[in-house]
Amino acid sequence: MKKDGSVSEELGKLYKENHGLNINDENEFRKTVSENLPPQPNAYQEIREMNMGKINPDLEEQREMEIGPNRCAVR
Repeated sequence: MKKDGSVSEELGKLYKENHGLNINDENEFRKTVSENLPPQPNAYQEIREMNMGKINPDLEEQREMEIGPNRCAVR
């Protein structure tokens, strides 16, 4: 982590060290991702609906949606 709080790394190093970036077979990649998904937080469905324009939450509701965790399926 940098002093400003940001986290970054060179793509080449990530490619070498992160097995999720080294899955060349599409079916194997899909399997790896789908088998490692954490439980979906409740707000995700609402976020998808908002992104598709199906719902239009007010600013406070949008802030609550943003508070949830940011999870990645490939570790």
